[in-house]
Amino acid sequence: MTAEVAIMNKTGIALAADSAVTLGGGKIYNSADKLFALSKYHPVGIMIYGSASFMGIAWETIIKCYRDDLKDKSFEKLKDYENDFINYLARFPHFTDENMKNYLESRCYIVNSEILDFFIDELYVKFIDTENIKLSQIDEVFNEALKSIKEKFENIDDEKHINLDCGFIDSNMELIKDNIKAVFEEYSLSDKQIEAIVSILKLHFQKCVWIDDYTGIVIAGYGDREIFPSLCEFYASGKLRNSLIYFGNRINQIGTNLTATIIPFSQTEMVHQFAYGIDPDFSEKIMDKINIILKSLKPIENDPEDEKKKAVFDLMAEYLDEIKNIAFKNPIIDIVHSMEKYELVSMAEAMVNLTALKRHVSDDDESVGGPIDVALITKSDGFIWIKKKTNFDPALNRELNQNYFRSGKYGSL
Repeated sequence: MTAEVAIMNKTGIALAADSAVTLGGGKIYNSADKLFALSKYHPVGIMIYGSASFMGIAWETIIKCYRDDLKDKSFEKLKDYENDFINYLARFPHFTDENMKNYLESRCYIVNSEILDFFIDELYVKFIDTENIKLSQIDEVFNEALKSIKEKFENIDDEKHINLDCGFIDSNMELIKDNIKAVFEEYSLSDKQIEAIVSILKLHFQKCVWIDDYTGIVIAGYGDREIFPSLCEFYASGKLRNSLIYFGNRINQIGTNLTATIIPFSQTEMVHQFAYGIDPDFSEKIMDKINIILKSLKPIENDPEDEKKKAVFDLMAEYLDEIKNIAFKNPIIDIVHSMEKYELVSMAEAMVNLTALKRHVSDDDESVGGPIDVALITKSDGFIWIKKKTNFDPALNRELNQNYFRSGKYGSL
């Protein structure tokens, strides 16, 4: 796991990331690099969280290959850097067919398992008090379940729609059928049902639903025509030949309407607790309790449409958010708005340290920790390392920093 934070105002953006990484077997090491300069020449940085590798290749390697490919090229807006990096991932030549087949197989298992769970739930609802159920009745429920899932996926607002390389999926149909057989075991599926499952699998990739294994990508800094910092974030899940499976694009831009902001990533609860005055899990439990109380009130319970209960619940949720904003968030953001750039750096590092301390003194796994890498990006000075761990003695390896700009291939930053 990871704790990362970005703090922005009109003077610049501070980025901080811990070094903890969980390897196979649950062993935690405090040696991972998660924060990098995206360009050697321009004020842009990148952070990753989630998986340390993508399609079998370390993110550090991919990012440094992109940086060498980018050279001294720049873009007018930060969003253009994000688009260029996404396009680079889509055409990255070192992802093998074996990596892609492994990714397809893992996603097949998830999709088939979700379909099976949905199907079992539908059977339970349909036949809870029924005996001597016929196979034809079970098939009918399964067909309805497949139809329902497919229609639900098709109706998802596809503002972000993946142009899926269906040829790769079709060329690996044996792999998909073997996976279906492994999940559904003795339940015999017709060709039409298998075809419906494959259609759902393709929609799963196209609409990016049921995807829970991904890496968060944060790109921050300035485009050539931007005088205030911006931050872009998206999630990368995998690649199927010519199709990059990614989703969740969002952007935060400092300007007239937003003059300062604090954005945590991955393990965010301590930053939220600091900024909003309440732990998000505790806040959720409060609202759950309120919901239970509302359900117990007879006048509301007798409302057939639950309209009164929902109206009261929404009002309480809005009131809680207003309290958090007025009492905690707004005063802190007002201070961040006026901070000098190096105060942003100190605050960003403290936010990550706070999360690491919480993990250390609680019974949670210490999945945040190790040296904290901190960088400051400003329009005038570019990407500046404030703190950067190394696994070598810089005094003995001065040629690395020289090569960083000289050859464009061996830089260590």
